[in-house]
Amino acid sequence: MIEAYPEYEEWLARLQLVCFMVGMGVTLAVADFVKVAQQPRSLCLGLIGQICVIPLMALAISRLFKLDGPIALGLILVSAMPGGSVSKVFAYLGRGNAPLSITLTAVSTLATVVTVPVTLRLLATEYVPSDFEMPVGKIVLDVVLYLLVPLAAGMIVGRTWPQRQRTIGRWAVRLGFIPLLLIVIGSIAAGRIHPAEYGLLTPVAIVLFCVIGQQLNMAPFYLLRLPRADRMAVGIEATMRNMNLALLLKSSLFGAEGPLADGVLFVVLFYGAVAFFAGVPLALNHRRLARRHERAQAAASAAGGP
Repeated sequence: MIEAYPEYEEWLARLQLVCFMVGMGVTLAVADFVKVAQQPRSLCLGLIGQICVIPLMALAISRLFKLDGPIALGLILVSAMPGGSVSKVFAYLGRGNAPLSITLTAVSTLATVVTVPVTLRLLATEYVPSDFEMPVGKIVLDVVLYLLVPLAAGMIVGRTWPQRQRTIGRWAVRLGFIPLLLIVIGSIAAGRIHPAEYGLLTPVAIVLFCVIGQQLNMAPFYLLRLPRADRMAVGIEATMRNMNLALLLKSSLFGAEGPLADGVLFVVLFYGAVAFFAGVPLALNHRRLARRHERAQAAASAAGGP
């Protein structure tokens, strides 16, 4: 049964995204997304980081560590991916700006129709077939069915039963953790990645790419003193990328077997594991910061009271 896990991974990922979107949607309103559009600075910074900064950093890391062609190609492919499904729940748990995180995922995913071919042709032109085309229909369908529709359903439920918003939201998010846990267990048990397979420097390079990318995307928010919640959302979107799309493109571009396909697959799977563990401390730290801010506000209100 464990051997068959890869066949079900994409459906498990879709199921957990649906649960998380419904859970977050019940506590959100259209006004939350209008606010993101009216104050687009954070959204623009997040998109610039994902589309421009991260791919250039992947190229720099590849050259600095003198990575083999298949590994460098895998890193560039990962860098071109939009935010993944798990980033939304991490933004939610870390008290990040959930509407900003969802908007970043939707916009960057739809933009991959243009950004992925451009990134691959600019940074990995020797590996990309001349007839390469993005699976536009699948990308649009996934965004609509597994991101926007469950989000809208959650928002409708939240407006219909406002007194039960938090209860419904909590249970939907909890249900989402079941397929997420199955993904983690299945990936480990199926032995899909072997960290030492490509030596020591390759895993180190991937870890550094993940962590530095996370921090680089949050750096402008520190410098410009933008809201903590926005910083957290952008940081987690840069960290947890759409590995299902990366696997799909890997298969369509480089086949199922061979040195090139194997190297790209290793990077995609290893990065997915690293991103999960890099996202946990980020979410926990921002959850702590949010609680500390809430306590400080409560203390200030009490001190200023009658």
